[in-house]
Amino acid sequence: MKAAHINYTGMELDYRTASGLAASFADKDPLIIEPVMVAWHDKKAHRMSPAIEGGDINTRWHDYGESHGGKLEVDVNGEFDFVFADSSAYEPYGPSPYINLHDKRGNEYLCQINALRDPKDPSKEACVQLDEWTSKLT
Repeated sequence: MKAAHINYTGMELDYRTASGLAASFADKDPLIIEPVMVAWHDKKAHRMSPAIEGGDINTRWHDYGESHGGKLEVDVNGEFDFVFADSSAYEPYGPSPYINLHDKRGNEYLCQINALRDPKDPSKEACVQLDEWTSKLT
């Protein structure tokens, strides 16, 4: 896996800014046609993705990224690490037949697009209400 380092000065970095810098760098890599982030590590916040129960936070994210097609590792200021793979070999998923909608009360639904009468109003025939746990899955 190729390694790169970004040294960014002038402001305190958060995950969002650091991941944007890393993604921009990966977009310019000539060996990665369609970069996709497969793993990351935020050293200051002691977080990683994927979150692997019982995994060593300092190495498990890297092992996962490497074993899932990682081609480029980008370190940002020694505080954030990102692993990118190339997704160009895979067929695009295409348009989804499902959409997430909210009713007037703020309840969230997963709806089958072609069964909706009104594309802004979740109906019982086309939608399933999501709870707090299932809404994180969609």
